[in-house]
Amino acid sequence: MKKVLSVAAVALALSATAVQANEGVYVGANYQVNNLKVKDVDVKKDTSTLNLIAGYDFNEYVAVEGNIGLGMSSESGTVSATRSYEFKQGMSYGINAVGKLPLHEMFGLYAKVGYGSSQVEFTQNEKGAKSATNKENIGGLTYAAGFQVNVMPELAITAEYGVFGESKEMGPKDAKSKIQSSGFNVGMKYKF
Repeated sequence: MKKVLSVAAVALALSATAVQANEGVYVGANYQVNNLKVKDVDVKKDTSTLNLIAGYDFNEYVAVEGNIGLGMSSESGTVSATRSYEFKQGMSYGINAVGKLPLHEMFGLYAKVGYGSSQVEFTQNEKGAKSATNKENIGGLTYAAGFQVNVMPELAITAEYGVFGESKEMGPKDAKSKIQSSGFNVGMKYKF
């Protein structure tokens, strides 16, 4: 009986250690390329964001994660010979629930769902007229899917594709439109 209790105590201690190894705080950063698309108009442009990430792994399958981003670029283009536009990426933030599927100790898949918001400045220029600038918040439901490679037990490289919501209607009354945002990012995270 003592041997059975001893084996049970050792097994319990080892399983508690394994669970603790999957819990904990992590931080990271990623570089994101945002695809901004104006609905109902054939305008698509890419901007970039540098995101700082902080999260907590509850276990090997579930985490919660927050991010704050800094817009790093602007893009411009023309709609016609008389009309041009410019997108400028601003600050962003988000909070997500993360579901993880470890495929091997070295790599796994994950999916995120949550709320996010980012600011985009959209300027329309028309020849012979005053330019119009709108600062819009793109936000709402966000979701993403990604792949993680564990370089070391505490260091991982990530790659993901996500959809980050859309703005409210904007623009002149005769040309109301919304901006939709999606994107791809590559980054690293470090687990304490």
